[in-house]
Amino acid sequence: MVHKTVDRDTWWIVYLEDKSIIYYGFCPNGTRLDSGMPVVEEFYNEADWIERLAELGITPEPMTEE
Repeated sequence: MVHKTVDRDTWWIVYLEDKSIIYYGFCPNGTRLDSGMPVVEEFYNEADWIERLAELGITPEPMTEE
């Protein structure tokens, strides 16, 4: 689990140990990263994050600003 305000742009992946549920996303500097998932991976550049998602068999959806 993680509950914190990130101090730099952070791409993240969270999942269950068996990887049956995987979520991913991006937190800009100064925003909250909160997850109840037991496994949390944080990345500080998008390329490493995309590489890890590929290892997990995931192609990320394009991110949109709201």
